[in-house]
Amino acid sequence: MGRSVALRHAPHPIVLILTPADFSVTTPTPTSALFDWAASGNGQQINDLGQCAASLLPRDDEVVLVLPPRAVSWHRVALPKVASTRLRAALEGLLEDRLLADVNELHFALEPGGKSGQAVWVAVCQKTWLRSWLQILEGAGRPVTRIVPSMWPLVQSEAPVASAGASRSFELDIPSTIHWAHAESGQVWLGSSSVLGVSCTPLLEANSGAGGSASVAAITALMPPSPDALGESAEYDIWLADPSVATVAERILNQRFELVAQPQWLLRCSQSDWNLAQFDLSLSASARRGQRLRRSLRQWRSAPAWRPARWGLAALVGVQLVGLNAAAWHESSALQAKQQAVQQTLQQTFPQVTLVLDAPVQMQRELVRLQQTAGALSLGDLETLLGAIDQASGGDNLMPGTINYTPGDGRFAGWRATEDQVRALQQTLERAGWRVRFDGNELALSPPAP
Repeated sequence: MGRSVALRHAPHPIVLILTPADFSVTTPTPTSALFDWAASGNGQQINDLGQCAASLLPRDDEVVLVLPPRAVSWHRVALPKVASTRLRAALEGLLEDRLLADVNELHFALEPGGKSGQAVWVAVCQKTWLRSWLQILEGAGRPVTRIVPSMWPLVQSEAPVASAGASRSFELDIPSTIHWAHAESGQVWLGSSSVLGVSCTPLLEANSGAGGSASVAAITALMPPSPDALGESAEYDIWLADPSVATVAERILNQRFELVAQPQWLLRCSQSDWNLAQFDLSLSASARRGQRLRRSLRQWRSAPAWRPARWGLAALVGVQLVGLNAAAWHESSALQAKQQAVQQTLQQTFPQVTLVLDAPVQMQRELVRLQQTAGALSLGDLETLLGAIDQASGGDNLMPGTINYTPGDGRFAGWRATEDQVRALQQTLERAGWRVRFDGNELALSPPAP
């Protein structure tokens, strides 16, 4: 005896959701026309709402336009298998006999996931009317990123996932009808949607009891076919109403309604998979990619379904930071220990060194001093430099004609050899660890760095 209406997936975070305040196909639509709007930062709750002209709307990156129930008609067709470029022409041919207006003046949109070769729902609305609203918003600097209907045909939850229409945002465990009583253009309307279609019927009060019964009968006749046709009971119908018209709707239909304010209804519409921006009103490929990216980023940032992933990423980043800091501290400690060991070795080997500034350099100098005191050759002596040149020459007679020597540094010029031979000598000395510089005239040679 229960019913359930479930969201098919986690809602998309939406920034600004709006709908025309009055439904009218007057052309052109005045730029001062009002919008009912609601803003949501996380797709879960309304943060702000109001009614104003397009130029006064909040500025946000993503704008979702919700079309009133009476603005859209619904048609079930079996699409032939045609190329995507010919899909619009195929829809015109299929619907031309069902529609009262010229198909060239109408805008068509397929249900989410609808493809050629399937039976699909097609949404139809006045193209000029819709384009005028889009132009007003674009002119005010609030271009629409998505167009959604305020009511659409439902889908049974037991339907296979691959079947047409199974991707819509609301599913029913038991086939039934969702009714929504709302105010529009000073009139109370009852919108009804089921697996068999959508209708929008005016609720008119009668003065007498008999008249009231006739009114209810007329309203019932205008609703979409009851799911009784599918062998199920209509007692599972869902009755919802805007608080401003709930009392009137309950009095006319003698039916209890659950309260759903218009901003919440707009939020529910924005959570659907529908997007009527198709064919000549579709967004560019780059705009669609940017829209999907922004929606994905906002969903990841604020949707409850992604909360474990966000916590996991935060924990991973925290662990990485702790690990990097620990590794850096360990490396720093090891480096300090090595530096202290070198300093201790220097001071233990040469006790006369009391101030340690650069232990390796100071140790090299002390070794040179010891070698000079003992009469032994050091790496910086001229004899050692000449011996290194002779050894690197590999037996060739590569000796300089001019020598300019200072302790630890020799400069050799006047080579009796070609420049290529001297450069080959330079490379050999560098491979042996010597510090060599050759500018084309003079070769400077220094001992290896300590």
